[in-house]
Amino acid sequence: MRKFKKMILPVSLIFGLAGCMGIGPNKTYVLTTTSFNYDPSYRPYMVKVNGYEVGGGYGSATMRSAVILGPQIITWGEDNSTRKHQAINIVHLSKEELKNKSYLAVHLYPDDSVEITTSNDLPDPTKKGIDWENKLK
Repeated sequence: MRKFKKMILPVSLIFGLAGCMGIGPNKTYVLTTTSFNYDPSYRPYMVKVNGYEVGGGYGSATMRSAVILGPQIITWGEDNSTRKHQAINIVHLSKEELKNKSYLAVHLYPDDSVEITTSNDLPDPTKKGIDWENKLK
């Protein structure tokens, strides 16, 4: 048993350090997040990416959020009903999209599709979102 513990300790330390250093497919990035809703019939609340809440207010409210690489499951609610939305598409984030970026914006479209943009400056609405808004006015 003593020999087993001596062997397992270094292995545990190596994997533990790899996790802390963000090595591997599940590296966590902490970015300033916000969201944009382009459906004028409601205001979204509790916009979440993989269970973590992000900022909102059409880009005016931000918060720091943990974001991991890979598929992003995006959900949100409506302020004027109990309806819960889940994105009809799954956005995949890569290391290149998040590396050295400061902001992440979730764009919620009226057809329940979503888009994620990253930037170094406070994000702006997308052209697709503005087109949706003009169409629904």
